Amino acid sequence: MLGAVVSAVIGAIQAVTPWSEDPLVDPTEHVLLTLLAVLLLTWIPGHLALGRDSGGVGRAGGVLVAVGMVLLTIGATSSNLHNEDYAWFPVVAVPANAGWLVGSILLAVAAWRRRTLPRVLAAALPLAWLTSVVLSQLGANLAAALILGAVGWLYLNGPASSAPASSASPATSSAMPR
Repeated sequence: MLGAVVSAVIGAIQAVTPWSEDPLVDPTEHVLLTLLAVLLLTWIPGHLALGRDSGGVGRAGGVLVAVGMVLLTIGATSSNLHNEDYAWFPVVAVPANAGWLVGSILLAVAAWRRRTLPRVLAAALPLAWLTSVVLSQLGANLAAALILGAVGWLYLNGPASSAPASSASPATSSAMPR
C-alpha cells in the first residue's frame, strides 16, 4: 500500500512537471528518483507474495520482477547520487526493465489461471510496468498506483491474509475474492 501512495505522488508530480532533456538531475528529479527507489523497494515484497501464491510460473515471475526492481533501484539511486546517469546505466536498465515486464506478464498469467487475483487485476499487472516506465513522464504512475494499490488492498483485506491459495486446490479456493 505504501508503494501505491508513493506511485500516486510520483504520478502527480510528473503530471505537472515539464519534461527536461538536460542529462543533469534537477531538484525535482532528485525527489522523483528518491521516491522511485522507495516505490520499487516497497513493491518487491508484494510481487514476491503474489508469485508465491500463484504457483511455479508466478514464483518465477515474482523473482524476475524483484530482480528487475532491485537493479532499477541501484541504477536510479546511483544516478541520483551522481547527479546524472552513469555510462553503465543502460546496461543495467534494459535487462532490469525486461525482467520487470516479463516477470509481470508471468505473474499475470499465473494469477489469471490460478485466480489468485480477480481477473481484471491479473490482466492489469503488466500495465503497472507500462505506466511506471514508458508513460511515467505523463503522470501515468497514478494508474500504477490504482492497479497495485488494489492488489495490496486485496492482500491486506482478503482471504489471502489468513490462508495462501496454495493450501487448497485452485478450483475450490483462492487467495483473493473474485
